[in-house]
Amino acid sequence: MTKRKFPVFVTACVLWAFVLFSCGLQDVPYIGRVLEPAHTSLSGTDEFRLPSSGDIGFGSMDPFTHFVIFYRIYLSNVFHGADTVDASHDRISINSQLNADYNAAFSWTDPTNAAVNTAGVHNFFVNTRGFFPLELEGNAIGGHNGVLGGDSLGRAMRIDFSGIPGQAPRLWLDNRSYYLRRAGGIGDGFDFEPLPRIGNALPFFNHMELLDGENRTNRTVNADVALQVPTGGQIEHSYVMMYIAASGLSLTAPPVRVFSQPTFLGIFRLPSPGW
Repeated sequence: MTKRKFPVFVTACVLWAFVLFSCGLQDVPYIGRVLEPAHTSLSGTDEFRLPSSGDIGFGSMDPFTHFVIFYRIYLSNVFHGADTVDASHDRISINSQLNADYNAAFSWTDPTNAAVNTAGVHNFFVNTRGFFPLELEGNAIGGHNGVLGGDSLGRAMRIDFSGIPGQAPRLWLDNRSYYLRRAGGIGDGFDFEPLPRIGNALPFFNHMELLDGENRTNRTVNADVALQVPTGGQIEHSYVMMYIAASGLSLTAPPVRVFSQPTFLGIFRLPSPGW
C-alpha cells in the first residue's frame, strides 16, 4: 500500500508546484526596453521614438503606466569641451563617481544581458546608486494624464540641454516642451529641499547654490547631487546622467511595480542661469 501511494503523492506535489509556478509567470508581465537615441551629446539627445504598446510586449491586460527617468547630478572642475562623453577617462575626468555609477549600471542597461532582474530597477537606481526620478514643472510624469503616461506611447521625444544661459532644460514630446524639475519634497517620499529654487521652480541650472559645498553635503538640501567631487581645482561645472525605463503594475494581488530593462539616455551639462 505504501509503495503505491508514494508515487501518487510525489506526482500530485509536482503538478501542484507546476500550477503555482505557471501562475507566477502569468502574473509578472514582460515590459520591453526603450531603444537608445541614435545620438546623445552634452546638449541633449536627438529625437527618438518611445515604444508603442506593441513594441514593449503589452497584451490585452496592459501593465504599463508610464515611463520613468532616473537622474543624478555630478559637480566637476572640468569643462568637457567635446560634444559627447563616451569614454571612461572622460567620465573620470569629469567626476570619478559619475564613472563608477555608469559602470555599475552597465550590466542593467546592456541589451544582450538576458539575466537582468528588472524587479530591482527602482531599488538599484534610487536606494543603491542615489538617483532620483525626474519630475516636470507643472505637470505629472505618471498617472492617467501624465506626460509620459499612456498617451506618450509611440511619440517622438528628446531631451534638451541647449547650454543657452538662462534656458532651463526641457523634455520635448512631439512639438510640445516641458521644463525639467528636480525631485524633492513632492512625491515618492523624497524629503529634501533642493537649491537653487527659482520662484517655485527647481530647474537644472549650474547655479552657485548647486555648487556650494555645504548644500551638497547637507542631504536635506541637495540630496540628488553626488557627494564625491574632484580634487585639485575649483568646482565650477555640473553634469547630470539620465536613464529611462518603462514602468507598470504586475497582475498580482496586490499589484507591485514592475520595470523594463533601463536605457542609458546620456550625460548632459547643466547651463548657467544667465545672471
